[in-house]
Amino acid sequence: MNHFYFIFLLLMTMACSNNVRNDLSLKQQLVDVTSKSDYKKRLNFDAKLEPQSGIIHGAGQDIDSYNRYSNLMPVDSKPLMYMTYISITQSTDEVIQWHNKLKSELASMPNSNVVLQIGLNLTSGNDDGSGEAGRIAKGDFDKQLELFINVLSDLNTPTYLRIGYEFEGKWNNYSAEGFVGAFRLITEKVRLSGIKNIATVWCSAGGSAGFISKEELMTYYPGDDVVDWWGVDIFSPQEITNPWLGEFYRDAQKHRKPVMIGETTPRYVGVDDGIKSWVAWYQPFFDMLKEYPQIKAISYINWDWAFWSDRLGFSWHNWKDARLERNSMVSDKYIQEITSPVWLHADDFQVIPLEN
Repeated sequence: MNHFYFIFLLLMTMACSNNVRNDLSLKQQLVDVTSKSDYKKRLNFDAKLEPQSGIIHGAGQDIDSYNRYSNLMPVDSKPLMYMTYISITQSTDEVIQWHNKLKSELASMPNSNVVLQIGLNLTSGNDDGSGEAGRIAKGDFDKQLELFINVLSDLNTPTYLRIGYEFEGKWNNYSAEGFVGAFRLITEKVRLSGIKNIATVWCSAGGSAGFISKEELMTYYPGDDVVDWWGVDIFSPQEITNPWLGEFYRDAQKHRKPVMIGETTPRYVGVDDGIKSWVAWYQPFFDMLKEYPQIKAISYINWDWAFWSDRLGFSWHNWKDARLERNSMVSDKYIQEITSPVWLHADDFQVIPLEN
């Protein structure tokens, strides 16, 4: 045999062997991470719209993505919660358009057993530094707020209201004082309206805002009397295991508030790498849910982030494709997790405690 050809064959054999070892290593990692303990029994704080046990299964954040996600789930494991958004500083016409659009979306769903999770933005994105949240607190957007409350009344759907979500994020430009004032005003007006089955959520940006100190975070806290749930948004893989989150969950417990993962998606990971994607983001995420019994709801964003970057003009191009339907390995493992008895689906609508 030609000497050089022999060396070539040897190198190719070594490369193939390394690839096999790498594949085996990934599969072993998958076995290792999936062998962890099951979900801890969920805590119960008797908060508004809080199920006694279990985790509310939710998704969004547009109707097409939600439907594709829902169609992927087994018949008895459809998402219970639909996530959507509105800014209170938009024009009254835009609020009316959003109302009509949302009614149409809900009517189009094959399953009527759906609760809403609404991200209520307090800025239009054009804040000049004067602080639109502060202007809300002063009553400058009362017409929009009145229309929004009428929407809640007309929909008559159990709703988790993330007021000023990701409040500490610099992109929102909320002062702590302005945010607290707006949160309290909105909550008080909703409650005075007499509308039932609306739970308020105080939702942090978490790692996206740099995991600010507990002391600074709490300057944005409106108070236990107007907050029903705590929330946090989780995106990048390194956020999932950051000790800040564990402290946040334990602090929520001290305040006797259940926790909602308001938005979550495998930022910078996506689904396309199969086992690698699962090991990098999904399994650590589910392990976190298993570990912390304070967590009672999540909303998964089933998006191709590059597409939505182009459509909406945001810098999300490197967030990758989080659509579960794009990778059967990831979706199969995801469904295996989401069908654990701890999860609450559309068929479990009756476990949400409603006011008569």
